[in-house]
Amino acid sequence: MCKTLITVNIAVIFLVTAVYISGYYLINYPVQFDFWYVLKESQLQYLLVGFAITALVSYLVSSLDFKNLSFKDKFSRIFPVLNALILVFLIYTATTAFVKNKRELSNLEKNYTREAENDIKKDQIVMRYGGFLLPPYDEETTRKIDGIYKKYGIISKNTGCIIDAMDIKAREKYTEITSSYLEKRNGKDWKKTMEKEIDNLKKKQSPGVK
Repeated sequence: MCKTLITVNIAVIFLVTAVYISGYYLINYPVQFDFWYVLKESQLQYLLVGFAITALVSYLVSSLDFKNLSFKDKFSRIFPVLNALILVFLIYTATTAFVKNKRELSNLEKNYTREAENDIKKDQIVMRYGGFLLPPYDEETTRKIDGIYKKYGIISKNTGCIIDAMDIKAREKYTEITSSYLEKRNGKDWKKTMEKEIDNLKKKQSPGVK
């Protein structure tokens, strides 16, 4: 009986730990999954505090005089029950957040799908980039670069430095739809051709700038 209780306690602790770590990923979905990153960011010290609290409560309850059981037997029964309650709470919290994030992602993808369809009709596919750095070229060179983009059906847009995993993931839907359109419009290797034109212009306009 004692071995069975020890096995149950170890199993529950393992499950709580696994759900706690994976719960971080589900709560922050669709952040890219990286086990070591998730392990680091999940802040296991809070889980240890949780185990310490359930152990303390189990100790206090086991100290009470009820049933014909030893302190060890009572503790071995109460401790996994309390941790099982934590397990249920963690599962509920993680799954609720995951479902919410999936729904939000789906809505964003629908918005980007509509945006892609409208941009294709206008022949103006948005190429987004981040950052607030000042352009290294003069106004005329920048205008000519924008002209090359327009030639290939593209306009550039600065989205700033804010990194939003949800938006980045949803934006893949926009890229997926517009990429096939741009390939049909400009040819298979259009991106390399466009970049070569831009590089040649930059070298011509600003020889000292790479």
